[in-house]
Amino acid sequence: MRQRSQTIGTLGRAPARQSKTHPSQPGPRPNKTPDPTPAPKGGVRRWLRGAFLDNIGLKFLSIVLAATVFLLVNDDKDREITVRVGVLYVLPEDRVLVSERIDDVRVTLRGPWRRLRNFDERELSRISLDLRNAPTGEIAFTSDMIQAPSGLTIAQISPRSMRVAFDKRTEKTVDVAPIVAGHPQHGYMVVEIKAAPSTVRIRGAETLLAALSSVRTREVGLEGRTDGFVAATALVPPDGIELIGSDQAEVQVQIDEELVTRRLPGVPVGVIGDGVDLTRWSVTPAQVEITLTGALLAVEKARDLMRPVVRLLPADKLGRAAEVMIQGLPPGVGVRISPERVKLLPGIPAAKQPATAPPPPLTP
Repeated sequence: MRQRSQTIGTLGRAPARQSKTHPSQPGPRPNKTPDPTPAPKGGVRRWLRGAFLDNIGLKFLSIVLAATVFLLVNDDKDREITVRVGVLYVLPEDRVLVSERIDDVRVTLRGPWRRLRNFDERELSRISLDLRNAPTGEIAFTSDMIQAPSGLTIAQISPRSMRVAFDKRTEKTVDVAPIVAGHPQHGYMVVEIKAAPSTVRIRGAETLLAALSSVRTREVGLEGRTDGFVAATALVPPDGIELIGSDQAEVQVQIDEELVTRRLPGVPVGVIGDGVDLTRWSVTPAQVEITLTGALLAVEKARDLMRPVVRLLPADKLGRAAEVMIQGLPPGVGVRISPERVKLLPGIPAAKQPATAPPPPLTP
């Protein structure tokens, strides 16, 4: 008969549990869990380095994608921009708008930033303000006057309204007033200025036309001119006044030499003559007053060239009255001498008296 322990061992059963070996008895020592391996020095540093630098390309791409998504999400938020929109007026034919016009208004648009960023002001048409049947008073600017672009809404319009006032429209004929600037060349003067046409027909508010007597032209320059001329120019009506017909005109300017009369007081009189001892003669009064008349340039020239003199004859006697003559007088200049005659006296030669002194200044 087989032993029990052998039969069980043959069938594969686990051997019977053995009793613990007494410490004093020799035998195999029980297995113990090994101690964990201590972390090597610098492990935390290597871990951080790997977290930031390992697969750096993928990590950078992730950051870019996250930022892009953030911006796209935020771009969808509504924002506002302000643009200017022009105002077009439709006015009545028999009345004139006399209140101040508003040429444009500020319009605030609201919508996604991506839409606003691509917005073009030309997408907004001008406001058409029909005043043909409007009474005097306030006219409001409303959002329904503006067609908002797709995806945008109108948040605000400034100013919100304007005041309108009308006056009766009428017509009137007024003079054309030619306007010139500058001066002709020295020695020349403007003789006449006239416009062609001399009158013009205008249209406007009855109140404005009642106080208007002429329409001005643009300035025509005269600086340095010596001859007459004709210049084409434009009419410049006041604000709110409309010209009926052409706005062009001609300014005709007539320029001529300036005619003047000048007095020269205290001009010394000289003595001349052939076959006469001039050292024995003088005149009284020794000075005369001369009045010159003619073109300004010729009179100024005469002042420098002329000389009043008395001509002596061999037969002249002391005390004789002699006529004063002018030597060197340019043609075209009139002269008057006061006194016209002087007396002959013995004395210092007149030729050596102050006759050679500079001529006196011209006196108007």
